[in-house]
Amino acid sequence: MNSKHVSCVAILCVRNEALQIARALESYVRQGIEVVVIDHSSTDDTLNICDHYFGQGLIRVQHLPWHGVYDQTAQLAAKEAIINSLSHDWVIHADADEWLQSPADAESLVDGISRVSAGGFNVINFEEFVFIPPVNADIPAVDSNFREELLHYYFFSPAQNRLMRAWRRADGLSNRASGGHRLVGKDVRIAPEPFILRHYIALSPQHALQKYGDRKFSDADMQKGWHSNRRNLCAHDLVFPRADTLKRLRVFNSKDFDRSEPKRTHFWNWGQ
Repeated sequence: MNSKHVSCVAILCVRNEALQIARALESYVRQGIEVVVIDHSSTDDTLNICDHYFGQGLIRVQHLPWHGVYDQTAQLAAKEAIINSLSHDWVIHADADEWLQSPADAESLVDGISRVSAGGFNVINFEEFVFIPPVNADIPAVDSNFREELLHYYFFSPAQNRLMRAWRRADGLSNRASGGHRLVGKDVRIAPEPFILRHYIALSPQHALQKYGDRKFSDADMQKGWHSNRRNLCAHDLVFPRADTLKRLRVFNSKDFDRSEPKRTHFWNWGQ
């Protein structure tokens, strides 16, 4: 079926994502998906990398002050304000360490969204596949090809329809009450076929410790009960699982994922 292309915008909130941001931007702009970046006061090279994409798909960088804590409540409020200011047909809520794909072979993300939209659906749910580097991996260079090199993963599925990451903008749906996971509104029509979310959660043990080891969360987030599986992590918790305990893709761009033995927790909770 030939579907009329819908206009899409991906909104990413980032802080110190120099290792991931270029690949995230590339994966959207090369398909004709525009991008808005909310920078949460990065102190690394994230903004310098973003500068290369202005006029090439990146349409806005908005700044969000950092108050020493991870604040999903503030991030989602900023995203919703941006969504309300745009005119695109569909919006994608994403992070820099994710790669979102259509499940169909040779179909781009924007083609898949257009097909779903033509079918009368206004929400796409994604299944999460978490990619894990070798136990002794070093932090990769900014220009490394880690997406091609990382083949081991686990299927993370603690609940059904928990990652509604793309939706029709004009339908007034919101993900603020769920921490960015589920959409609510008067008319939620979820496409029956889930799409793929590849999550490059950490690129080395040191990277995992930098990302999660000292993370503190806002009072607003804590009062909502969010982030329960990421609180108070230490180096001992963030040891990667061995490759022989994980699934493996034949080649990096395969979409033939093994959904058996889904994990209900992330790897740092497997020993509990």
